[in-house]
Amino acid sequence: MTKKSKIISNTDLVEVRDFDLASPEHRIGALQAIIDNVCKQFERTARQSYHHLLRHPVSFSLEQQDTLKLQDYLQQMPKPSLYREFIVSPHDLHGTIAIDGELLFFMVDLFFGGLGSNQRKRTEMSDTELRLVERFFCVALEHFSNGWHSITNWQSTLTEKNTLRLGNMMQTNQLYQVCHFTMEVAGHKGWLAISLPFAGLDFLRDQQKPIDIDTDPELQARIQNKICQAPMRLTTTLAERRLPLGNVMDLKAGDVIPVELPSEVTVKAGNTALFTARVAENNASLVLQVQSVIKQNRNKNV
Repeated sequence: MTKKSKIISNTDLVEVRDFDLASPEHRIGALQAIIDNVCKQFERTARQSYHHLLRHPVSFSLEQQDTLKLQDYLQQMPKPSLYREFIVSPHDLHGTIAIDGELLFFMVDLFFGGLGSNQRKRTEMSDTELRLVERFFCVALEHFSNGWHSITNWQSTLTEKNTLRLGNMMQTNQLYQVCHFTMEVAGHKGWLAISLPFAGLDFLRDQQKPIDIDTDPELQARIQNKICQAPMRLTTTLAERRLPLGNVMDLKAGDVIPVELPSEVTVKAGNTALFTARVAENNASLVLQVQSVIKQNRNKNV
């Protein structure tokens, strides 16, 4: 038996692509960690303001973050819903805030002393009720802004009218980072979503503090877990036999080449020897029983 080594053909490389450090997908993880912290603070402070406003218990819970194209975000927005756009200074960001339409109408009815069971059409809101809806949006934005203050200067203001349009190709292809919350008011559940343009958050990369892996046990565990999941190909040579060239040329189908299995073999990963093992049999199959672990020489020549 001769040694065999795997040759990677062009067809094996179909799924292989260059690793682009500038690609948005490699930056999303870092931004999500920052936004997660902002959202956690938003959960704690916003519920207090809404509780005082509605005189009923209110809670927020961050469900997930998504990175979506504008077109996908607007089309996937659950109905009924009402959304408003806002601008952030001094970063010149244009974001959106949306609330479950059923929950919004429930909150309005609750504020004016109702039980949230009024079945009027949502389009029948009075000017006073619409101003209250505006206040709901402003309260949410105020606390979302407060969550950013420990990171950067951040002031949010509702725009007078919505300007996002699916017909604009530049807007349609723009990525948005969308934070999805579950909002519960007096036992009535709904949703709230706040989104920010992904490209506009690039300034955060310069403000991120370097992470010291040696002093962050949680990050160490996550990295180790990912590394342990990496697939590894182990190889070993069970037998080798030298034959004169003339004998090799005379071989034909059915001929037998006698070989002897060694008492011990070396198991490798690539060119690195990892274990010594004994060839054994288990359930009519050949197996390798690890005998010892080969210590690696960690000294590197400079």
